[in-house]
Amino acid sequence: MMKLSERLRTIASLVPKGATVADIGTDHAYLPVWLCEKGICPFAVASDVMAGPLASARTHVARAGLNGRIDCRLADGLQGLDGGETTGALICGMGGKRIIHILESSPAVRDSLQFIILQPQSDSAALREYVVRQGFYIEEERLVKEDGRLYQIMKICKGKREVMEKWQLETGPRNWEKKDPLLIELIEDVIRKKTEIYKGLMHSRTGEAELTDRLAKELKEWEERKWQCTLKR
Repeated sequence: MMKLSERLRTIASLVPKGATVADIGTDHAYLPVWLCEKGICPFAVASDVMAGPLASARTHVARAGLNGRIDCRLADGLQGLDGGETTGALICGMGGKRIIHILESSPAVRDSLQFIILQPQSDSAALREYVVRQGFYIEEERLVKEDGRLYQIMKICKGKREVMEKWQLETGPRNWEKKDPLLIELIEDVIRKKTEIYKGLMHSRTGEAELTDRLAKELKEWEERKWQCTLKR
């Protein structure tokens, strides 16, 4: 039985037993194979828009003896699925804007899913804002550090209105609630990026006073949240 990296293992841990899933951008189909081998998923779809990675996925699935339980499909995003065909989807390892495009391009399939597990490589705040606007709530979140990089993972579901303050789009409401041990690193990353923008504006002749003042205020608030996070851990 294959072993998963910590990032993929964390993603897999959010899949409920008995669920059927579509792994979008499956690459080598590591997640579908592991989930089926473990008996978590009776059936999975391994989908990729590129023929090369999909060929690798087919080889991996065949070697695992799972041809009857994992269907490998050449498709863009959720477009290779019928509504209700799987109970969940995994859309991981790509930019947040690309994930938004995938979800936006297949609304019927998106809204038929009981859960979606997302792991954006960037633009996590924009992704959270989008899914909440589409009527999803964030059921669970995880932070994982692998090879020196911090990853945000979230499981979203339909059916309950998500209420969060705007700043929580950056950290994730569940990460903040449980004070994940890696949350302070995420906050430090937010502070670093906002500081870079602030410094750039301060050195720019066209920098707007209103914008720089707002950023200065935000930075102070984020420093306070960093202190709160440390205090409550």
